[in-house]
Amino acid sequence: MALTEGLRPYAPLGVVPQLLLYIFKYATGPRAQQWWMDAAVYTAGPRRSHLREDWRAVLAGSPEDGLEVPPRGRRRLLAGFVVAAIRMRVSDIARPIWRPVDWLLATEQRTNTAMAAVVGGQAIYIVGDGGLGALATEIWEPCAILSGALFVLARWLRRLRGIELAPVDRTDTTGEE
Repeated sequence: MALTEGLRPYAPLGVVPQLLLYIFKYATGPRAQQWWMDAAVYTAGPRRSHLREDWRAVLAGSPEDGLEVPPRGRRRLLAGFVVAAIRMRVSDIARPIWRPVDWLLATEQRTNTAMAAVVGGQAIYIVGDGGLGALATEIWEPCAILSGALFVLARWLRRLRGIELAPVDRTDTTGEE
């Protein structure tokens, strides 16, 4: 009997993910568990090699208190470790991508400049395509919608990334009272 015999390809997944799920489901021995643990730790990256001991302790449960993890629970924990390792690695890869976005969102002036550049580019495109009259009469709506969407997006990204703006000091610098 071939290993893939009896597997019906599920359209979104295909045969390969089903084969991996099949192997994961029936490979429950200590060597298979060790392999999945090593795969999860390797996927998490070299900076997280300490997770091996932590995850091994979680898998062991607490035998002295009579709390042992059943085989099905171990498979679920191992699957969770693999998913967590993948999420950690994706986070490591995405971190440098967020740096320019964080820099842009750090001050109101940079954010407004970027939004004005995008909306201005759209306005220039509209003027080039339909003329100045079209911009003033009927096509100003896309510019307004885009600027509103960018404003909401900037506020949401600031909240999501934990960026707080410093309060702006609006004192008079001319020396007059």
